[in-house]
Amino acid sequence: MSSPINTTTVRATGRAFVAAIVGALIAWGTTKWGKFNSGTFATLVPVASGLYYTAITALEKKYPKLGWLLGTLPQAPVVVTPTPAPAPAPAPEPTPAPTPVATKKPRAPKKPTEKKTTEK
Repeated sequence: MSSPINTTTVRATGRAFVAAIVGALIAWGTTKWGKFNSGTFATLVPVASGLYYTAITALEKKYPKLGWLLGTLPQAPVVVTPTPAPAPAPAPEPTPAPTPVATKKPRAPKKPTEKKTTEK
């Protein structure tokens, strides 16, 4: 079974790639029209990428709709609805108390009685 893709990681990676591409375009434009050499281009790419990413991220906190400047597509807000607690289980019916059973106590054996005999 494959693990699901972590959308947060995918979005963060996409934003970093967009910033790198924009940084490369900014650096390319400065070397093309600013008459800089290729060594300057190599230095400007990471600097421009970092500045672009930082600036857009800061602006995005205040204006969330600017996320598209980093390649982030708008997402529907996540609505979390609480699940109701399950109803408590009904109490079990009480078991009736056992009815007492009348028992006879065993009789103690009778002592032999001596008969009085009268002698004649």
